[in-house]
Amino acid sequence: MKKLKVFWNFDKEERWLNEMAAQGQLISRAGLRYAFTPFSPSAGVVRVDYRPSMSEEDFADYVRLFHDAGWEHRAGTRRGGGQYFVSFSEEADADIFSDAESKAQRYRRSIAAHTALLIPLLVVVVLLWSNGSLLAAPQEWYVTPGLWDKQGAEFVGSFAFESLFVLFRVGGPMLLLGVCLYSLAAVIYQSTLYNRASAQSEPAI
Repeated sequence: MKKLKVFWNFDKEERWLNEMAAQGQLISRAGLRYAFTPFSPSAGVVRVDYRPSMSEEDFADYVRLFHDAGWEHRAGTRRGGGQYFVSFSEEADADIFSDAESKAQRYRRSIAAHTALLIPLLVVVVLLWSNGSLLAAPQEWYVTPGLWDKQGAEFVGSFAFESLFVLFRVGGPMLLLGVCLYSLAAVIYQSTLYNRASAQSEPAI
């Protein structure tokens, strides 16, 4: 069973994954796709962490640390991103984090990763915007002389042929813009979640 989902809120992601445990165990996660397999007797508790890129040795130590505490690393790689842990032991702690502040730090790490992606993309998008590549009218995407004067099958053939080049010429910048907006939205939203989680972790005066 496979599901496509987008989560910026790790708490909501954990709740969804634990609800999905009634239908299957999480076995992998790649991009927006979560893969589950039919589960047996006792459903496990799923917890989510976020980590930057690590060396093979550091990643092995990271996974081993949680394994010793009763948590099985189910998805995620040393290249960074979401790390997913499952525990089927009743003796395991209810959470993989020792306190609210360390739990909030996963948002900070995610924000840093999205920001590192956003900054260079933003520079490229601004440059494309300044030279008009992102604002050109559809008629300006096609540069074949006399294309719009052709008719019938001749027009259809020429239009279809040049559309392949337009896809690369225009689709690339639009894709960059989409990724840029996605990363910006993630940074803004997760900053709010991080501030809220950090405030909850501060002792009352």
